[in-house]
Amino acid sequence: MKKLFLIIVAALTFAGVRAQDVDVNFMPLSDEDKTTAVSFNFLENLYVGSISPIDSPKEMGLKAFKSWDLGFDIVNFTYKPADEQELRFAVNFGTRFFKTRHRNVIWNEGGYYVPLSFSALSDDAMNHSKRKSRLDVYEFGLSAGYEFKVLDDLKIGLDVIGNYNFSAKSVTKYKVGSSKEKIKKKGWKTQKITPEYRLTVGLPEVKLYLRVAPHRLFKKEYGPDITYFAFGIIL
Repeated sequence: MKKLFLIIVAALTFAGVRAQDVDVNFMPLSDEDKTTAVSFNFLENLYVGSISPIDSPKEMGLKAFKSWDLGFDIVNFTYKPADEQELRFAVNFGTRFFKTRHRNVIWNEGGYYVPLSFSALSDDAMNHSKRKSRLDVYEFGLSAGYEFKVLDDLKIGLDVIGNYNFSAKSVTKYKVGSSKEKIKKKGWKTQKITPEYRLTVGLPEVKLYLRVAPHRLFKKEYGPDITYFAFGIIL
């Protein structure tokens, strides 16, 4: 959780000191409201959401409000051919935290996925009620989208996102007597590139989003077969 806390603090700090929009207007038309504009924005659009599985191993017990989706745009580019429309492109960073059902442990042996294995834990640890396990995935993404105004400042947007999943690890915590133990397993083999689709609805300052990831996240036999959707807010 320390790393998650640091990521949230860093994202909020970046959002607070991010560069101002750089607008370049060109080809002005007779109607001043229909000016074509380009803008670059840095370190914004912090998003936080809950992950719910489309498909996942039943034993993992993934549920909404137990697993989380978090990230922000490193840089984005927008092109407005009209006041009511916007084309946008972005480079973003994101993390996903898949938490297993209470007491279940996700495991990796020699790079291969072993569903809910307890082989490396002592008998005491296996029987302890405070055993916890989660799977963390880190990504960079490229997105392209279209947004349009439907009512006053209310906007709807559609985005296609290509994620580069560059790191994944599992973290298992348990307690034996008064001793707290932690086991980290790295080397989980993700699909390096996975597509996602996102719908956004809201005001320029605050939006709701629904993100669907229909492609399995891990390579076959090297990780659980997880597909999911996430919903939350963009600030």
